[in-house]
Amino acid sequence: MNTEATLISAVCKNKDISTLLADNVDEIFTSHKDIWDSLKSYYYKFKAVPEAGILMERFKDFEPVETKAETGYYLDKLKNEYLTGRLKNIILQSGSALKEDAASRVLGDLQAKLSQLSKFTNHVRDVDVTDIDLAEKHFLAVKERSSIMGGAPGILTGFDAIDKAYPTGMAPGHLIVAIGWPGRGKTWFTSYLACKAWEQGFKPMIVSLEMTPENMRDRIYTMLGSGLFKASDFAKGDINIDDFRSWSSKKFADKNKFILVSNEGSGNVTPNAIQAKIDQHKPDIVILDYHQLFTDNNNSKAPTERNMNISREFKNLAVRNNIPIIDITAATADDITDQDNPPMMSQVAWSKAIEYDADMAMAIHKYKGTDMIEIVSRKNRHGHDFGVFLDWDINRGIVKEIYENPFADDSQKN
Repeated sequence: MNTEATLISAVCKNKDISTLLADNVDEIFTSHKDIWDSLKSYYYKFKAVPEAGILMERFKDFEPVETKAETGYYLDKLKNEYLTGRLKNIILQSGSALKEDAASRVLGDLQAKLSQLSKFTNHVRDVDVTDIDLAEKHFLAVKERSSIMGGAPGILTGFDAIDKAYPTGMAPGHLIVAIGWPGRGKTWFTSYLACKAWEQGFKPMIVSLEMTPENMRDRIYTMLGSGLFKASDFAKGDINIDDFRSWSSKKFADKNKFILVSNEGSGNVTPNAIQAKIDQHKPDIVILDYHQLFTDNNNSKAPTERNMNISREFKNLAVRNNIPIIDITAATADDITDQDNPPMMSQVAWSKAIEYDADMAMAIHKYKGTDMIEIVSRKNRHGHDFGVFLDWDINRGIVKEIYENPFADDSQKN
């Protein structure tokens, strides 16, 4: 059985090409390299993994293989076969070279070739700055991904003021921190980002330790409906089922899944538990709501140690899985009057660790008694500062971006 064909078949069946894209596996494909390249091109163009039948139409000699295991299993198997073949070849070449060359030069050549293979034996990647061919391959991949996503290699937020200041978009490996006072719109805003990602063709996953999946789902329906439904009607079950089914059959046809995860308010949730859910659902972006409710992998009792560990572990999740992670965290204030404006990073408990690990941080603040939500940057490693106001009818899911401060007097606006 051809392991390359089996691995490609598993990718088509499981729809988890990210398992391979995150591991730079181009080199291990030989007999089916053209098919793998075609699969990647299809994914970059249509933001979807093709069915095996589409590859069969283009490559008449490709025969899909029935698979039952996770894609990672077949990837490890192909890596092992590749390493075995390369090692045998290197050893034979070194043995032959010893007959005509100095042992020191043969040993040096052997060490160089073995070091190149080491990148397939662990999850720590090494990049040689002088390897221009590898750099060129990376730039072309980023350029192709950017051309699909409207100029950004990552996922766009859907808000011009943010996307222009954050040109990479919510890119693979980024930890994005959303901070806010309790009950001031940070969960609504980050859920909206998940909706925009889904509408771009990505698969989002929200892990909420505050709300039930059903309550979160009502919010998602409200935002995706953009005026068709009211959140208050969903909460009461006062929905015309026929209209809802008609809308949903069109809205969700041939689209990615949208995953909501909750612990139902009981039991600890650790980054390891999140990793298990990532392995299960293979999302393109994960939102974690919220930081202070999670438990670190070491089950630390001291709050400072626990929250510092969680910040680092969330960043590792983003890098290891090659996806953006949004970490929602609550701000704390010594005085209730401090909550009249968007919080600063210094007002977040354990902010030094969170700020250090974050690629981008933004404050979300809904002004009481209004529909106005202010979004302002607190850190942007990949761009410049930004600020924007949103006129948000939360109950109907209608959002409008506003560039002028609605609370400023006429002299300030001019």
